[in-house]
Amino acid sequence: MQTFNLSLQSKEQDFPASIDVYLRENISIENHLLPVLVICPGGGYDFLSNRESEPLALAFLAQGFQAIVLNYTTMQDDLKTDFLNATVNQVKQTFDMIYQNKEEWQIDTNNIFLLGCSAGGHLAASYSTRWQEFADKTSHYKPAGTILCYPVTSFQLGWPKAITHFDFPISDIERYDTANKIDQNTPETFIWHTANDTAVPVLNTLNYCEKLEKSSIPFECHIFESGRHGLSLATRASASKNTEQYLDPIVASWFPTCITWLNKRL
Repeated sequence: MQTFNLSLQSKEQDFPASIDVYLRENISIENHLLPVLVICPGGGYDFLSNRESEPLALAFLAQGFQAIVLNYTTMQDDLKTDFLNATVNQVKQTFDMIYQNKEEWQIDTNNIFLLGCSAGGHLAASYSTRWQEFADKTSHYKPAGTILCYPVTSFQLGWPKAITHFDFPISDIERYDTANKIDQNTPETFIWHTANDTAVPVLNTLNYCEKLEKSSIPFECHIFESGRHGLSLATRASASKNTEQYLDPIVASWFPTCITWLNKRL
């Protein structure tokens, strides 16, 4: 395995971001290209959860995918301005980096999948419903599929608890409602949540799925009866000794199910 970090260059120097790249090595077939997961960890746009970063990257790596974790801009970067558009652009920049290095990184650019957890799910959903804004409207920037794990999809469905969490007018809230931007260009989606999530209500997922159905976008949705927010893999791979409350063998079934969903699209 090869791992390294690269900074994302941007004209907007006030919005720092980087990617952690995880690559499989010693692939037996010469010039064999692999699908890739671009991972947006959660953290409420305040920080980036390490449980939703490397553990997910390594899990997908073990299943035959390359993996890239996007360390996008958060409010801990001393920002209280409208930085959310900058984070969407950082996903686009990550796609650019993949295309620029596709041969060296052995990546199949027809199979770039996007995953987001919690607030990172909001970023992934935002990009998935806005990707066509970039470049020349080609499919160059369209994810082959989107995976949303207990995502925030609207700022009006229980998270954040107070809109003052962000420094923009209440009138701007609808700008960041991802479900209302779903159309025929939205990628196929795998989405899961727990029904009793007290941090990000399950209504975020149900509302998103309703809009996917209305736009005839294929999707797979799993709602687990119980489980705390932020479970990530829900196994010891993403739960340290001090965070055993993040172990849930039933919820952990989302990952092999997701791999099956991904393999059907390769």
